[in-house]
Formats: sequence, structure tokens, C-alpha cells
Amino acid sequence: MKSFLKTVFAVMVGMFIMGVAGFLFCIIFFVGSLASVSADSNASKPTTAGDVLILKINGPVNEVPPAIPFSFDVMSGLTINNDASLRGYLNAIQIAKNDPNIVGIYLNTDGMSASPATYEALHDALMDFRTSDKWLISYNDSYSLGQYYVASTASELYVNKIGSVSFDGMCSVLTYPKGLLDKLNIEMQVFRVGQFKSAVEPYMVEHISEANRLQTETYLRNIWDRMAQDIAETRHLSVATLDSLANQAVSYMNPVQLASTGLVDGQLYKTDVENLILERTGNDKIQGIYAKELVNGNYDTFFPQYYTDKVAVLYAVGEIFSESTSQGREEGIYYEDLIKEIRKIAEDDDIKAVVFRVNSPGGSGFASEQIWKALTDLKSKKPLVVSMSDYAASGGYYISCLADYIVAEPNTLTGSIGVFGVIPNFKGLATGKLGVNFEEVKTHQFGTLNTMRAVTPAERVKVQAGVEDFYALFTQRCADGRHVPVENILNVGGGRVWTGSDAVRLGLVDELGGLDKALAKAAELAQLGDTYTLVNYPSPKTQMEQLLEMMGEGQEDVTLRIADYLLGTTSADRSVLRFVNQLQKADRIQARSFDAVVY
Repeated sequence: MKSFLKTVFAVMVGMFIMGVAGFLFCIIFFVGSLASVSADSNASKPTTAGDVLILKINGPVNEVPPAIPFSFDVMSGLTINNDASLRGYLNAIQIAKNDPNIVGIYLNTDGMSASPATYEALHDALMDFRTSDKWLISYNDSYSLGQYYVASTASELYVNKIGSVSFDGMCSVLTYPKGLLDKLNIEMQVFRVGQFKSAVEPYMVEHISEANRLQTETYLRNIWDRMAQDIAETRHLSVATLDSLANQAVSYMNPVQLASTGLVDGQLYKTDVENLILERTGNDKIQGIYAKELVNGNYDTFFPQYYTDKVAVLYAVGEIFSESTSQGREEGIYYEDLIKEIRKIAEDDDIKAVVFRVNSPGGSGFASEQIWKALTDLKSKKPLVVSMSDYAASGGYYISCLADYIVAEPNTLTGSIGVFGVIPNFKGLATGKLGVNFEEVKTHQFGTLNTMRAVTPAERVKVQAGVEDFYALFTQRCADGRHVPVENILNVGGGRVWTGSDAVRLGLVDELGGLDKALAKAAELAQLGDTYTLVNYPSPKTQMEQLLEMMGEGQEDVTLRIADYLLGTTSADRSVLRFVNQLQKADRIQARSFDAVVY
């Protein structure tokens, strides 16, 4: 018996030691990975005569580098994201234009994904590069529509011998899960203001409403028309021809048919394209420099950083969450974290103006109001210009409307001035399907809003009143910020989504353009001219902060990853699951838009 106990004890000690050793190994592995990623991210290289910018954009184009540059889970293992941000790519293109050592750009966008405003920003930057009379050659194995839009700027555009070009028009696929929720006996009790407030429509009806169809068709057509006009100019085709091609299933054309469209300059293998570049440069191998190397090694030369006066760019990217801080949670806008950055900027006397770069579909109404207040205080001290990226909708517009000046990309999705609240009722599932009852004992009739029962008529009146009160506040904030009567905002509100082009016409935005235009306006308002240093907020996280944040990822994300793996869920399914999951802990009042276009 004593021998048996010794054996058991020895096994337990061994397992404990192995567990500790395994944990330490994981820590060392992750720290080592972070160090490796950091080294790659900081790689720099001065240019030499004859250099070619190899502009490889082969994944999602993020507004800012991800807070955690890699992820690890049991499903997919270690995934490293070492791509440049949108601003990094734009800086690289601008340096390549102005640096006499750079002779041209070799563009490859296989695997790139983005939203319309990001595609347009890259397109416009490359068109500006073309004014330098340097060559720009693009090659892809195949092109999606968005990738082709960016590549259409090229002086020579090639696709693989058996590749394809998905020039088939645009489509937004909307998920309506009400039928599934009905089967599960889950009732989504919706309170909203605005017939166009489509974020909650999929939980109310099984099919798209006419109002939602109208606004979706309108902004899709606006985006398409602008893109087709740009492509027509660079490819020397008429818009009518492009519209006709989009109805001919270009993505299914064989090589001979594709060659006849005029969409590409040739169908070559990758090695053939690289040989063309060698002929251009007269070298026996491509003398390439990548975007991050170019920016890291040459930024100070082309963007001087020695001026005392500064212009700050403050990034607000993602959903606006009601939680105060991001610690251990998914990336997004957490109001206390953002307010701390706003106060840092306000207290820095060297910062003379601020560009608030917004890329958000909105979210928590409460958090949006807190951010609005902090920005109002900031604006009282120094000029504030908003630069809208892909989205500045609903809560994203709420935190933008107070600015001294608003600049948006033509394809920015903005507006969506509307409010909703959702209280799920799981009684049908819990009691009807699973046989679990929930009994309330309370002292007063409004003691709780229980998600295990339907709201009472009295509760419904109170919640709807709260939604309407917040809508009144939202529209007043917009009217005050835009210096127009509330009636003007009500005429363009109701939850309707607009493109940046429409928003200028309607008075929601002042001017069309990108971040550079917003920076120029901020410098003008602060009377700085061109002599200022650019600083970005928030500052990049340290390696240890990245490690701790990754190890503290919420259980919700793990659950959704498992659902992806076991059920084969799509990103749209995952957004539905996340939305329902968050409802139990979210604010009762939300100012957010779910409209998204990725192509």
C-alpha cells in the first residue's frame, strides 16, 4: 500500500512539474514569437538607385496595425499578421513617388480584402504615384472586384494565364436569422426609431424590407458608379461598356474571352511578369524593397519629425463598447481608454490640432455620449477635424458630428442616425424546449428586465420612451455640431445610411478626401503651414502588453472560434452569434449600423 501511495504521489508531482514546464514553455514561445514579429515589423532598409517597391497586399487591410500581431488557438495554431496598415501602405506609395531611387512599383493584391473606402484610398494613392511617370506593373493569379479596382491604376495590368477577373458587379448579402430564432423559441423584443434603422431588422422579419432594400441599392449603386468611372478612365473603356461586361459573367470567361474585354493587358505567368520587370531595370534580379522596410528606413526623410508644433492623429477603430476598458476583450473602441488618449492630447501644449480618424459602425449609446463630451472639451482647446474611413455610421457619426470640419471618402458609409434597443426573451427556449422555469420575486413593478420572460406593456412603454429620448439627444447633437436646425437632421436621419458623396450633398460632411486632406485642414485651422510633426494616438502596445492581452482574450471569442470549427459558421453567422451573445450585457440603447460592403 505504501509503495502504491508513493507511486501515485510521484505521478502527481511529475504531472505538476510537467504542467509548470509546459506553461513556462508557452510563455517563452509566445515571447519569442513576439520578439520575432517585432523584429520583422521594425525591419528597415535605405533605398538605393534602381529599387522597385514590391507592394504585396495579401490580406485584410487594417486601419491601424492589429493590437496583437499574432493569434494562437488549438484550431488554427499560430497565425502571424505582419502586414502594414492602410496608412503604412499609403506612406510607402508616397515615398516611392518622391524617392528618385525608386524606379517603379510591382503590385500584387492576391488575397487582399477591404471595404470600399479603403480600396478607394489605395486607388487614389496609386493614381497620384502615376503622376511621377514611374511605371506601375500589377500581377495577380486572379482578381476580385476590389483588387481589380486598385490594380486598374497600373500602367500594365496582368493576370495569370488561367486566372480570372471577378468583374461581375456588387452584391451585399444580408443575413436574416429570425426563422432560426423562431425555431429556437427565442423572441427578440425590438425598440427602435427610424424606418431605415436596419441593424435590428433581421431579428424582426424574415425578409428585407422595402426601406432597407432602397438604402442598400442606393449606396451600392453609388459605390459602383464611382468605381466604374475610375476604371473607365484608366482602362480607356466607357462606363456603358463596363456595365455591359458586368452582366456577362466575366469571372467565368475563358482566357480568350477575357483577353477581348480590355480589362487586362496580358495573361502571363508570374515568372514572365518578373522577367518584364528585369528588362525594365536592366538587372539580373529584382532589386526589391517592401512597404514596411521602405517606410521604416526612409520615413523621417520624407516626413520630417523635428518640428516642435505637432498635429495628432487619434484613431477610433471598431465597434463602440459599453465596457470601459479593452483589457482581455476583442479590439474595438472602449470609451474610458479612448477618453484617456483624448485627455493626453488636450494636455499636450505642443499639439496644436487634432485629426480624429473614425472607422466605426457605432455601438453603445452611453459610450458614444461620453466620447462626445471628451471631444467637446478637446475642441474647446484646439482645432478638431474628423477624417472618416470605411465607416462613421450611427455611433460613429455621433462621435464625429461635433468636429470643426469633417472629411470623408466618397465611399465612406456614414449617417445611420438612428437608435435601437433589443431585449431578448429566452423563455420559449428555456421553459418551452428545456423545461427550465424562472420565477421572479420583486418589490416593485420595474425591479428588473428579465431576459427569461417577455417585457410587460408598462416596461415596453418605458423602454421605447428611453430609445426615443436618446434619438432626440442624438439628433440634437448632430444639429448643434453641423450648425443646422434639428429638422434638417430628421430629414436625413431615421437610421438611413449614406455614402460620403451623398453626405456632402446633405450637409453631414464638409468635404470629400482622405486623411491627407484632413491633416491639411487641421494644419490650416491651427495656422501651422507645412511645418509640423505628425504624432499618432494611441501609441503602439509594448510586447508585454500584447502578450497579456492575447492571454486574456475573452471566452466569448473562444466560443465563437469553436462554433466556426464545429459548425462551419460563416463570418455573417458569427456576427449574429456575437450580437445575440452581447445583448445580455450590452447597453439597452444602441447606436450602431450593421451595413457592410466587402468585395
